[in-house]
Amino acid sequence: MDPLRTVQTRAPSAPGALVPLLGLDGPELAALAEGLGLKPFQARELYRWLYARRQTDPTRWTTLPRAAREALAAGTRTGVPELLGDQRSGDGTRKLLLGLADGQAVEAVYIPDGARRTLCISSQVGCAVGCTFCLTARMGFARNLTAGEILGQVYAAEARTDLGGRPYNVVFMGMGEPLLNRAAVEKALGLMQDPDGMAISWRRITVSTSGLADALLEFARSPVCPRLALSLHAAKDELRGRLMPLNRAYPLPRLRQVLQELTHRERERVSLEYLLLGGVNDSDADARDVARFARGLKVKANLIHFNPAEGLPYRRSTEERGRAFQEILVAEGVPTSIRRSRGLDILAACGQLAKAGWRDPFPEAAP
Repeated sequence: MDPLRTVQTRAPSAPGALVPLLGLDGPELAALAEGLGLKPFQARELYRWLYARRQTDPTRWTTLPRAAREALAAGTRTGVPELLGDQRSGDGTRKLLLGLADGQAVEAVYIPDGARRTLCISSQVGCAVGCTFCLTARMGFARNLTAGEILGQVYAAEARTDLGGRPYNVVFMGMGEPLLNRAAVEKALGLMQDPDGMAISWRRITVSTSGLADALLEFARSPVCPRLALSLHAAKDELRGRLMPLNRAYPLPRLRQVLQELTHRERERVSLEYLLLGGVNDSDADARDVARFARGLKVKANLIHFNPAEGLPYRRSTEERGRAFQEILVAEGVPTSIRRSRGLDILAACGQLAKAGWRDPFPEAAP
């Protein structure tokens, strides 16, 4: 029996395909190491090379015997996605088109802001939630990403940008609904947060959900749950149901119950993401509805101006309307910020990720 086949993965692959290393946790790597005749301490070394040191070439894992390195190099692949495209915005934002082993692709976005760096990653190919203001929803849903494919976006971005060797933030706000892919997302989060692994603090990671109330409550109990963001976008059920069909299954009273339970726990404030759609949900009355929804909850509001794209039936709210909306929330005691849109010129802003706008499929931007 091939020892490399003793590790089962969820990666889509053909029979006899190479085993992807990224996404394998400690016990899985230990099983692989045992099949190669390695000792437990050498299995831990394998884990550290792959995650702590970000070294994806087994031939360079010099603390392992040469025979094991050669077997790993011959029978595995790292699972880092292929870079198919790299677009640079005028504001410094970069959108990466990343090809997966089965021919699918996802987008990840690198966002510099002064000394601050943020990486926005995807959890699914496409999305099944159907929000009417989002280009990704128009793609439909293809499949979930594996834990290795989620982590692979981080590795690809670190290799292509200045993220390597510095603290940065990771936000699960790209393509897909993370809580519809909880198993893979939680596994990836565990490897990210492990001090002996990728060592990214949970305080630097945010998972955003469209509002799957039951899954959100379960996820919040997970030891790897980082900061949370809830896509609100309206505080009246009728309007939110028109914008987000998911609201019909998980209406606002149920979401508020979940937020009330989270409020009584020792954790960070949940961010209420609110997309300002001109003439739809940006009135003073809408702001007061949000304030009532947030009253007594441990939350903060994050206002986002709608990012237009062809085929989406909305317009941006004005800057003045956004400030007025913010002032009402602040006066009602809700901590509120306005997020500056980034990467609009390359369709890299919130709600624009849909593998569209690739003028040149071949990467030319320098690291």
